[in-house]
Amino acid sequence: MRRPIVPMGAATLDAALPAHGLQTGAVHEVQPDTAGDFAAAVGFGACLLARLTQQRPGIALWVTPGHGEAEHGALYPLGLAALGFDPARLVLLRASKPVDVLWALEEGLGHARLAAVFGIFPETARGYDFAASRRLSMRAARLGVTAFILRGRRDEGESTAAETRWSVAALPGDPVADAATPRWRLDLLKARKGLPGRWDVEWDHETLSFRLPAPVADRAPVWKAITPSSRWAQAS
Repeated sequence: MRRPIVPMGAATLDAALPAHGLQTGAVHEVQPDTAGDFAAAVGFGACLLARLTQQRPGIALWVTPGHGEAEHGALYPLGLAALGFDPARLVLLRASKPVDVLWALEEGLGHARLAAVFGIFPETARGYDFAASRRLSMRAARLGVTAFILRGRRDEGESTAAETRWSVAALPGDPVADAATPRWRLDLLKARKGLPGRWDVEWDHETLSFRLPAPVADRAPVWKAITPSSRWAQAS
């Protein structure tokens, strides 16, 4: 059965993905580019969630280890609302251990009324590996519920069953336009049958879509083949 596709909104970004958008009913990974980019990775992941739930009915399950909040802070509902995501469509679950995060995600993927699940495995946590990603992928495909995983940088070379893997770095806002508009530098490290690449993007909270910043969007489009670096080659 062919699963629905959710375009990300920026044409050049979607062109790098094999189906010109995010595959639903699959696992997609997000990781910070550096330790200081954890909040940026969370924000990007939340926007992916907002984009998907805009086009699919149901609520989303957000699972985080309780000890991770002490290091990175708790999820802020008003912050989600500022991104355009309705906090009323989110169920937040705090798990005591990484293994409980994994269990909750697997259970969530078994409920057709959920649009997506989002699980956080901090840098210091273990429990998410190839076997775990394989189980999540199989569960996601069964009912078409999408899984987003925020994983640590230290595991970036480890093979998983994820459909895509994104590395996220924070970029400063545009002082001329709206400095509050989130901006990131995205590296697509892995995409099955897709093309690795790098883009600077920003989030449009009104349309719930990603777009290229204006200076980039105003230039004539140039498509350049990218030879995967050793870092990309390791991400499989």
